[in-house]
Amino acid sequence: MKRLVPWGNARIAPDGTVVCQHGDDECFLNTIEACAITIYPDVVQHFRFVRCLERLTLEGRHNQWVNCFQMTGLGTSPIDCYTNGNGKAIDQKYAKETAQLNPPHRFVPWVVVNNQALQEDYQNFVTYICRAYKGNVIPNACRSLSTRTYDSNEKVNSFLPVCYVDEARNLTLPLVITRLLSNESP
Repeated sequence: MKRLVPWGNARIAPDGTVVCQHGDDECFLNTIEACAITIYPDVVQHFRFVRCLERLTLEGRHNQWVNCFQMTGLGTSPIDCYTNGNGKAIDQKYAKETAQLNPPHRFVPWVVVNNQALQEDYQNFVTYICRAYKGNVIPNACRSLSTRTYDSNEKVNSFLPVCYVDEARNLTLPLVITRLLSNESP
């Protein structure tokens, strides 16, 4: 089962509000993504939308998120889901699901394949998925899969690849992205 859980390193404060590691914008967009996943359960549909939001965020244009509806051809029902409070209930579900992970997630992205957390070896997630795949038609990603895997200690990217639960609690999303792109530590 392919699933995306837009919760990350968020937490629920004692007063019941959701506090996201990178601020209110991250919480808002996580809820919009959660609503889109619920309203459009087809992975291809909602993944295109989530990918659009994440791309805009990485480009420092997260305030243009509403354009993703038009870019992906999806309706704006996730906005209604957010405003009518349904998004909050979905967030609570994702919070509970994330809290029940075993082992507990330590950073994002936290990738799980066949109930096994990849932990620091998440960079090889395609290999794990291809090995776990039981279908008759081999996906293109598995056909062209390089035999090269990455040592979990090897630096593959020029930016920090994960965001730890206890780091950057008070940083805003653009600041974290700027630091990641410049390879500064948070």
